[in-house]
Amino acid sequence: MAASSRAQVLRLYRALLRESQRFSCYGYRTYAIRRIKDAFRENKNITDSEKIEELLNKAKANLQVIQRQVTIGEMYATEKLVIEYPIDIQPRKASNPETTLAHLQHPTVPPRTETAPRTETAHAHV
Repeated sequence: MAASSRAQVLRLYRALLRESQRFSCYGYRTYAIRRIKDAFRENKNITDSEKIEELLNKAKANLQVIQRQVTIGEMYATEKLVIEYPIDIQPRKASNPETTLAHLQHPTVPPRTETAPRTETAHAHV
């Protein structure tokens, strides 16, 4: 592959990924990025200049589709999914096991206590 065609492919690859990052919907965004990476990885060893030109034209058309879909998605934006919010994980001190595990208990559920085993009473079913 010629240097100019390699540079053109890389420019198009970056443009596709950059535009796909703009999808407001998590599912569309991850799908588009995955498909772009897979397609470029699948075709990275192509040396036929006609085939490269055909794939470049197809990628340019796909870039235009992505740009239109992003614009439409911006008009009808939805709320973010839970998976899209960053997780804030703070390390806990392990000096006291009860305080370390306290965050695992639900605040409205009292801790379990040992009780005598329940005895089953026979109920007559008619």
